[in-house]
Amino acid sequence: MNASRREGLPKKSRVTRWTGIVVASLLLAWSGDAFPVESCDVAAEQGGMTFPVDRLDPVSRCLIGDVVNRPTTSGAIGPVRMPIAQQLYEFLLDRPWVMASLLQRLEMGTYQFAVQGPNRFWVNDGDGTQGMLSLMYHDQTTRIYHIDGFHEGHIFPMVRARAAVFLRIVPALSETGHPAVETSLISYAQLNDPVLAALVFILRPLVGEAVTRKLTRGFEATTQLGALIAQAPNRVLQLVPSLPLVDPEDQRTLMTLLGSVPQNMSQFQPARPSP
Repeated sequence: MNASRREGLPKKSRVTRWTGIVVASLLLAWSGDAFPVESCDVAAEQGGMTFPVDRLDPVSRCLIGDVVNRPTTSGAIGPVRMPIAQQLYEFLLDRPWVMASLLQRLEMGTYQFAVQGPNRFWVNDGDGTQGMLSLMYHDQTTRIYHIDGFHEGHIFPMVRARAAVFLRIVPALSETGHPAVETSLISYAQLNDPVLAALVFILRPLVGEAVTRKLTRGFEATTQLGALIAQAPNRVLQLVPSLPLVDPEDQRTLMTLLGSVPQNMSQFQPARPSP
């Protein structure tokens, strides 16, 4: 995977073939119109968890609310336990260009991230999906994201959609009693294609989880990277000085955080990114 600075189902039936098309179409995008008043109301409770939506600025609340209140599909992942300390997890999560560089060197992904402004990143997953990832709110336990982009595939020239993602981070302990984190994620997707939107709505019981995982593939990559760090921190540590397009300050911080990871902390085997 390249990094820029600051930066199945088996095919047994027509339904499963359509499912694959839908999943590949759903990651990002849309061009925004004026928001109805009701779009700016966002419920604090999402997926059985409470999020500080009242702290979103008005523009962010309307962007998030327009997706949450009119989703084509939604889904949840977690809680997922990752055997690395919260400080290291948050460092990787909030610096996607660093994560992208590590994934590239470890041959674990093909993501590209480019910083477009404060808390705004252009993302390319290397599989036809690109778009703007915007961090709308963050604190020690919460992240709220808005995703706006498109997917170009073999069946449809371009499909546009938007997503809202709520992430909860909770301190935990690994199996060996060392610091770890548990993450839970709620996502909503809204297609800007009436035909596909109707199809997804009809097939929602079948494709809901798969769509969620496609939408949150980048977050899943962070989990996989964290698992590898827990298994072999020295291997990752040795790569840091040669990471492309990662400035010396980020390199020093990452080396310090990696140096505090206990050896042989977990036997958990990291999975490859989902296709």
